[in-house]
Amino acid sequence: MSALFLFGVCAFASSFSMRLLDPLVLPVAEQFAITAAVAALLAPAFSLPYAASQLFLGPISDRFGRARCIRWCIAGLAGALLAGALAPSYEALFVSRVAAGIFGGGLIPLVLAAMGDAYDIAHRQVAIGRLLVATISGQMLGSLVSGLSSRAFGWRSALVIACVVTVVAAALAWARLPREAVRPGPGGGLAGTLAVYRRILGTPKAPWLLGAVFFEATMFFGVFPHLGSVLAVREPGPADVLAGHVGIAIGAFGVGGLLYALTVRRLIALLGVRRLCSTGALLAAASFVAMAAFVSWWQVALAMFFCGLAFYMLHSCLQTEATELAPTTRGSAVALFAASLFSGTAAGPLLFGPLIQAAGPGPAFLLLAIGTLLLGQVVVRRIVVDAGRPGVAHRV
Repeated sequence: MSALFLFGVCAFASSFSMRLLDPLVLPVAEQFAITAAVAALLAPAFSLPYAASQLFLGPISDRFGRARCIRWCIAGLAGALLAGALAPSYEALFVSRVAAGIFGGGLIPLVLAAMGDAYDIAHRQVAIGRLLVATISGQMLGSLVSGLSSRAFGWRSALVIACVVTVVAAALAWARLPREAVRPGPGGGLAGTLAVYRRILGTPKAPWLLGAVFFEATMFFGVFPHLGSVLAVREPGPADVLAGHVGIAIGAFGVGGLLYALTVRRLIALLGVRRLCSTGALLAAASFVAMAAFVSWWQVALAMFFCGLAFYMLHSCLQTEATELAPTTRGSAVALFAASLFSGTAAGPLLFGPLIQAAGPGPAFLLLAIGTLLLGQVVVRRIVVDAGRPGVAHRV
């Protein structure tokens, strides 16, 4: 059983639980007699701790090893999911999502850092694309299973299923991932860690890369927790039915990403890195324009499919650049990248909700379309500035 397979299993479990509650906003609000806006705060309750934990877990993994950190984090995630399934109140559910975010922060970003350790830059984007099959499949199935199981058995069943998936991943990680020797760290405790971060942030590309991934996550993921409210206005129905529709729509986003993961080698060979980014930005803008116009849930799901394909066309380029930002302290560099990504993921719902209330869904989606076009220009002109030969991002 290869380490890559085991890392993929852990990434699958993490992504399965990541967007688990997005389709469940309306059923949770109904269960605890709160508004949908309050229930939607469960998304940043996961994302903000996920982002903050990166700043500690990255340097820890540089010192104590990726596998050791992954084993402890996958076990903690399983416990947090179980606590959420048993939560007697909204407050307890909220705390469980905070804990899940903290432990979840030690999985996909550290797996990404491990990929950077294992593959040279000429082959890394394709390797990361293959790993995306696991992460996107988890995201897709998590949202889909969440919506459908909620309709059949109640919203708590989604957390139970996620807990079982994570327990299996934890058992494999503890049994099969290699034991690593402690490596020399930067020294100086907190001061040494801060020195590493200052050195990374001092590279010319870092501010552009971290800013780009923050705004990318804000625009793409701010929609997810509010999708139920948008569909409820356009096609009113029972909360459990809407949860199923939202689950399918978010799952369609994952299917689009899965299509990218399965065709990444051909896409890069055909387009090259820079045109891959610009094409992704154009496709994302078209998807958001479609969501502004579409009414039926299945039409929104179709637009979400293309939105998912577009997101990963852009995001995989940023991921590859992050793994090469500081090769000698790759865990810390990827930690900063992940912290920016999930800070944006947390900020998105907080910004998109008031935007929908103030301007309505249509104008809000059109604003996202404009934003993704601008983001594509930043990525092409400031981040992926050296096209090189097709499929090879340049070394920083």
